[in-house]
Amino acid sequence: MTFLYTVLILLAITGFAFIVAFTLIATKHKKMVVGKLNSLGSIKEVKSRTHDFEITYEGQEYKIKLLYAPGAVEVSFNSKRHWQIFTTSNRKMAETNGFYDLEGKKLLVIYPNPGKIVRYINENEIVFVTPQMDVFGMNVIHSDQIESYFNQK
Repeated sequence: MTFLYTVLILLAITGFAFIVAFTLIATKHKKMVVGKLNSLGSIKEVKSRTHDFEITYEGQEYKIKLLYAPGAVEVSFNSKRHWQIFTTSNRKMAETNGFYDLEGKKLLVIYPNPGKIVRYINENEIVFVTPQMDVFGMNVIHSDQIESYFNQK
């Protein structure tokens, strides 16, 4: 019985360590994204479920939502409410939380490495998303494209 308890305790400790490690990695990636945004202009963290930040760049205000997609091989947009994250082992729906209903310029930043970003035109046709492309009323970029997105404006 003691051996079984020891194994269970070790498994619990290992599981807790993995959770802590993944949380630290996600926090590190988010800080890098926020640092890139801070270098561009006046950034304000928003306490809202719809979006994370607002930034003013060259007189224009942007509402920014961050989408953490670790291990994603593809992020797809089927409609303004239906976003999917595909990994090698599964697929899940991304939380939109009303971001699509916000007025003004909207920017979705996917991090750390989303692979392909696609938009479905219909059931059989997709297009690869570019930073300047309108995707259901917003622009969608990879975190590595932040500077180039704003410098092309």
